[in-house]
Amino acid sequence: MKAAVISAEWAPRPDYALSPEEERSRMARVGSSVWKNPSVEVRQIEDPSCGPEDVLVRVAAAGLCGSDLHFFETDDDGYMKYPGMARFPSVPGHEVSGEVVATGERVRYLKKGDLICLDDMVCCGSCDSCRRGFPNQCENLDDVGFTMNGGFAELLRVPERNCWNINALLPRFGGDKSRVLEAGAVIEPFTVAYNALFECAARIKPGAYATVFGAGGIGLAAIQLLRATGAAKIMVFEHHEQRREMALRFGAHQVFPTQGEPAHQIVLRETGGAGADLQVEAAGAFNHTVTEMELCAANGSQIIIIGRDRLRVPLFLENFQCKKANVIGAMGNTGYGTYPNVIRMMAAGLIDPTPMITDRFKLDEFPQAVAKAATRLGGKVLVRVSS
Repeated sequence: MKAAVISAEWAPRPDYALSPEEERSRMARVGSSVWKNPSVEVRQIEDPSCGPEDVLVRVAAAGLCGSDLHFFETDDDGYMKYPGMARFPSVPGHEVSGEVVATGERVRYLKKGDLICLDDMVCCGSCDSCRRGFPNQCENLDDVGFTMNGGFAELLRVPERNCWNINALLPRFGGDKSRVLEAGAVIEPFTVAYNALFECAARIKPGAYATVFGAGGIGLAAIQLLRATGAAKIMVFEHHEQRREMALRFGAHQVFPTQGEPAHQIVLRETGGAGADLQVEAAGAFNHTVTEMELCAANGSQIIIIGRDRLRVPLFLENFQCKKANVIGAMGNTGYGTYPNVIRMMAAGLIDPTPMITDRFKLDEFPQAVAKAATRLGGKVLVRVSS
C-alpha cells in the first residue's frame, strides 16, 4: 500500500536520561528530546493484516494536526518540536475516517462496510491507571500516528475498540457518504476539546465568560462546544487573521489579535473587571498565553491546558490560592463517553466540524499538505486518501 512515512534520527540529548523501556522499545516519551532531523516520503509499504480483535480500514481522509506539524518543525539543533510520545519510522495521522473492509475473528460490533472514525489512544486496560479509570494516562499507551502506524496510508489496522461507528451521521449529511467521511476525519479535535471541557474541567456552567487562546482545530472545536453549552461571552485570541475570521464563524463573540494590547487587559475590560471564568490554552505557546490567563482569571476560574509546549513558564500561585482558581492539564480524548457524545451532538446539529476544512490534498501531495498546514493560514488541512 501507499503511505507517508516519517523517518528521524535517534539521538537523545546529552541532558536527557533515557529509561530502560525507551532504550528497549525505541519509543521516546519526550520526542523533542530524542528525535532529530525528521524527513517524510510517500512510498509503498507492506499491507497490514487483521489480528483477531482488529479491523482493517480503508482510509478515506485524515487531517493534519498541530502535533503532526511539530514532527517536522525543528529547533536550532535539528530536534523535532513535538514533546510527546513518538516512535519512527512510522506513518503519521490520528484524525482519521474510513470504511471497514475486513474484520478479525473476535470482532463483534463492526462489520464490513461500516463507516468509522478513529479513537487514536490504544490503552492497555490492565495497568493501574487504566484500572483506576484514567485511560488517557495509560502506562502502556500506544498512540495511532505517534507510536504506531496511522492514517496517512491507504489501509489502517486498529483494534475494534478504537473505532466508532459514524453511520448515524448519514441522515445529518443527506446520505452523502463522502461528506460523512470528511466530517469523521475532523471529529478527533472535538473529542480532545470535549474531554478537556467536560471531563477534566468539572464545573463549567452556562453563562460563563470564556477565553480561547489559539483558533486552530482544537481551539475552533472548543469555541463551538462552549457556544453549544451556553457560554455568555467567548473571547478568542489568535495571531492569524484568517483564523480569527474562522473563529467568528464557529461562534466566538469577539476575536482579538495577539499583537498589541495585552490579552488580560482586554478580558478585564470586556467583563467589567470580573475576569474569565474559563480559559482554554489551545495555542501551545505557554510563554505568550499562560501568564496573560493568570492575570485575568476570575474567582473560581479554570485555566485548561490543551496545547503542547516544551517550555516551562512561571506562575504566581498566590493568585490561584486567593481566587480559588485552578490550572487543569488535559490530554487525550478516550473514555468517559466522549466519542459517542460528540457524534450525537453532531448528528443533532449542535456542532458541525466541516467548515473547519479549508484545504484538501491527495496522499501523493502529502509534503505540500504539510507545507500548507505549516503556514497556519486557513483551517484544517485534509488529506483525501481515497474518494
